Amino acid sequence: AKALRGYPAAIRGQADAEGIVDFMLERLRRYYLDPAPAAASDHGIDAEMFDAVLALRPAAPMDFHRRLLAVAGFSRRPEAAALIAARKRIANILRQAPPGAVAVNARLLREPAERRLAEALRSARRTCAPLLAAGDYDAVLSALAGLREAVDTFFDEVLVMSDEARVKKNRLALLKSLADLFMTVADITRLRG
Repeated sequence: AKALRGYPAAIRGQADAEGIVDFMLERLRRYYLDPAPAAASDHGIDAEMFDAVLALRPAAPMDFHRRLLAVAGFSRRPEAAALIAARKRIANILRQAPPGAVAVNARLLREPAERRLAEALRSARRTCAPLLAAGDYDAVLSALAGLREAVDTFFDEVLVMSDEARVKKNRLALLKSLADLFMTVADITRLRG
């Protein structure tokens, strides 16, 4: 607080609020992991799961808890490993992509596998929106787990880095849209796949 004395009250207040959230999140880490309490071990919660939720910095402890339980449940699903690996692959591809947000152009979806992924993604977004609003993260991750087949087929049949710039940009936008939907609950790239 002393270091912020010369700053306007709004900046001091924001820094204080961030400090409070940081303090709370550190206490939550200790609660769940240091040493692992029965509540955490009963749900199979580990440091990677905690960090996956922490990446989004939920400020409400109960919201953090619900996300954490949902991630723990998701990680036990049979399709989890494949989706975690696909999400990591998407993150690597997007790191190489030029900056700039672009919307997916349906007319540039040429391959059947990319059209199927785009449709599955639209459907998942419609399904997930009310679930996210209700904080039903288990149901959100369950709906996202349903994308596994479309994601696997996309990577098996579609060359993301097409020689045609517009097609490549559109495919990157499709992957960015998928990555963004996964990031609504937690950063699953932090999980072991």
